[in-house]
Amino acid sequence: MRQYAAFIDAKRPIDLLSLPARIRRLGEMKVRAERRVAILAPAKVNLILHVVGRRRDGYHLLETLMVPVSLSDEIQICAALSKKRPSNVTCRVSGPAKVPGGPANLASRAARCVLDELGVRAQVALQLRKYVPAGAGLGGGSSDAAAVLDALPRLLGCRIRRSRLREMAADLGADVPFFLDCRPAWATGVGEILRPIAGFPSLDLVVVVPRRRVATAWAYANALPPLAELTARKRGRNGAVGLRPSAKSLSLRVSNDFEHGVAAAVPDVARLKRRLEALGARAAVMSGSGSAVVGIFASRADAEKAAGKFRSPDMAVAVRVLRRRPVRSA
Repeated sequence: MRQYAAFIDAKRPIDLLSLPARIRRLGEMKVRAERRVAILAPAKVNLILHVVGRRRDGYHLLETLMVPVSLSDEIQICAALSKKRPSNVTCRVSGPAKVPGGPANLASRAARCVLDELGVRAQVALQLRKYVPAGAGLGGGSSDAAAVLDALPRLLGCRIRRSRLREMAADLGADVPFFLDCRPAWATGVGEILRPIAGFPSLDLVVVVPRRRVATAWAYANALPPLAELTARKRGRNGAVGLRPSAKSLSLRVSNDFEHGVAAAVPDVARLKRRLEALGARAAVMSGSGSAVVGIFASRADAEKAAGKFRSPDMAVAVRVLRRRPVRSA
């Protein structure tokens, strides 16, 4: 009877037959109760990116060193289970990085995948405050989707196996699995096979994004050298997989197979790279399929000083490499 103590009114006779119904009503109240959480969705940069082949379905095979950084979108998720109302997901976007909201947003699609996987009805409202620029090779949309995949099941009081979450993430996009764990990693396959790198240094970086952006599909179609040329190059890739990097060792390795082709169409890429090196970067490289350029600096002070030298329309920010997903709750 101890579990029923909250329902007993000492001033009234106890009706034991009424207790189960009252408990059911309490359960329904909990189902309808809205829960919310505020989370951060960090950007990523590619410090090494090699294209090594192509699958029969047309997807390119990669070997890439990806690291999460301290430039993040902010996401608030409000969710409530509902037994009678059909599921509904809304997604509103604000902030300096202009991307569309609504059902086409990758975070919204991730929320619907979670509800379908759990087989539950729920009202889900996503509010995205976007700081990670789109079309820059920084993975903002993929990070938003991964953050929702990670947080929404727990917010609904449910659980999805981690291995299944990774499968769902891969279905949403090649970069989404990386953001589930949000740790520096060497990625192969189409980006979904991840080998975390223990002890990765918390490097100081400057990320600079020019006005002109690059669509990923365009970069794959137009910016890569012939595949035979890429696969023939000697890269010492096995050594890169076991890399225990320092700022010095990374400075000797940074490279991106997309960079030359993108820079031919977007001269800002080469301009920003030269500018970062002139400001003291130990190395600079384009991230992903562009158009952001990343510089590695010796210290936080050096990175912040360099970032302050850039002016609009370029957007520059000093960041640090993250070694785990940042936590924020409301």
